[in-house]
Amino acid sequence: MSVGMNEDLLIHGARILTMDRNDSIAEALLISKGRIVAVEGASVVPGLLDTHPHLLHYGSLEEPLIKIWDCRNHSEIIEKIADRARREPAGEWLQATPVGEPHFFHRRSYKDLKEGLLPDRAALDRASSAHPIVIQAWGPVRPSCMSFNSLALKALNITRDSPGRIGNVWIEKDADGEPTGRVTGSVTNYYCYDDYGSQLWRGIPFLKNEFLVPGTQTAIGLFHQQGVTGVYENHMMDKVLIDAYRTLRKDNRLKMRVLTSQEAEAYGMPWSKPREMPDFTRRLENAASSIELDDAVFRFNGVSLMWDGYCFGGAQMMRTPYLNVYGCITHGQRHITPEKAEFVMRFCAERRLRLNILSMGTQSHDEILEMLERLALEYDIASLNWVLVHATTIEDQQVKRFKKLNFCHTTSMTFCWGEGELMRRSMGPRVLPDIIPLRRFLDAKIPVGGGSDWGPKNAWEHIQLSLTHEFGESGFRNLGPNQKITRIEALAMMTRDAARVMQWDDIGSLSPNMHADLAIIDQDPVSCPIDNIKNTGVLQTIFAGETVYDNQTLSAV
Repeated sequence: MSVGMNEDLLIHGARILTMDRNDSIAEALLISKGRIVAVEGASVVPGLLDTHPHLLHYGSLEEPLIKIWDCRNHSEIIEKIADRARREPAGEWLQATPVGEPHFFHRRSYKDLKEGLLPDRAALDRASSAHPIVIQAWGPVRPSCMSFNSLALKALNITRDSPGRIGNVWIEKDADGEPTGRVTGSVTNYYCYDDYGSQLWRGIPFLKNEFLVPGTQTAIGLFHQQGVTGVYENHMMDKVLIDAYRTLRKDNRLKMRVLTSQEAEAYGMPWSKPREMPDFTRRLENAASSIELDDAVFRFNGVSLMWDGYCFGGAQMMRTPYLNVYGCITHGQRHITPEKAEFVMRFCAERRLRLNILSMGTQSHDEILEMLERLALEYDIASLNWVLVHATTIEDQQVKRFKKLNFCHTTSMTFCWGEGELMRRSMGPRVLPDIIPLRRFLDAKIPVGGGSDWGPKNAWEHIQLSLTHEFGESGFRNLGPNQKITRIEALAMMTRDAARVMQWDDIGSLSPNMHADLAIIDQDPVSCPIDNIKNTGVLQTIFAGETVYDNQTLSAV
């Protein structure tokens, strides 16, 4: 079954979870000209909405890379790199993806290769001695590992005279004192938190603007395979990145509803440094003049700022200090100065702009709330419905204080899976009640939107994790009273409630006059075994009444 945008479509013989305000279950659904015109009381769900996807970042970074995710041994890696080398001019960098699963979902990594480690310089030289070669390490997990061939080592000035350790970067050497090509530690290409690691990445041309549009378009197709039809890009977005979405929209190639916000400060990337105030202010003014809230496909709603960071980086700000991954005491760190943050808050309050505030730890929330509550004495912040992003650990009273300011919330169960055990180990068991306490937010009547935080991770697994709160490293399930939610609430986080967070009124449910964005799936996520939700298969994804993904298993209606 496939349908074009101007065709009528009747879906029947399925269990249709409308996710309307009454959580109605339908037996049939009629679509006409991209809008739902009737629901007749009959597995179909609204198109999923990912409120923290990094779709563009993922897509544009991976687009030019040699794909070695699924390689099983060094021979397969060398073969793939050598194949690319035959098609690239000598001297061009050859860059490969990491091995396994990146971005916290490390159920498989380079350690699972037959050899148990990445290939060394000699092995990569067999792939090409005419191109610098790097097997990348992607954040945010630290320590990590990447590997270079001889030409890349030379380009980066890594020699036998280089120290074995520089900061939190270790240069592996053989028995003769020569670099093997493998470098470990803080070597991720974003949120590296190490001067030398960042220096290495400044020497590697890993981000090129020509891949922004094609990479984004590729990633949209991958998100469609998960049933995702809308995203909220509210973090690490600058104008040049947002313009990639605008280009796709202008060319009528944007098959995804996209809401964006512009980051106020510069951080996270190897070349990032705080912006000088004239540039800082100019960018805020540009954002204020670019608001676009009426388009059916692309929208721009305001500004974002990031206060602290994540636990693996040792940047999560907690009242009680904790050990980072290298065994050193940390209090966390700010990514923006309080003075600049308050400037942004006041700017958005005066211009009545939407503001997204990324805050991870309890100390971070304390500092932000103090500033917000002081500002609320001067401005009507509550009517602006600002957004709290991530809140990996947050206490009950802090949630209630954000509620008084009428905040909504976006979160990602990625941090529960990827950092839960690390937080328990480094901060102690006292932190467990405060790790992603979804029940606290929902009981406070704060709308919560779910996000994958670097896709296209399995959106259905994120729904499952919001029900299990499983720590990936140990399998422990942190399912206390502050975490427990229902299946409908979990699904709503990526449909109806995500649309509320996005302030996008005609998506997120299957009701008359809503956009016909939906996913036809092979099981009912509300009634199947909880541990099988992640295996939900998307048979077809429909965007604006048009089939954008079809696995060819549905017969024609």
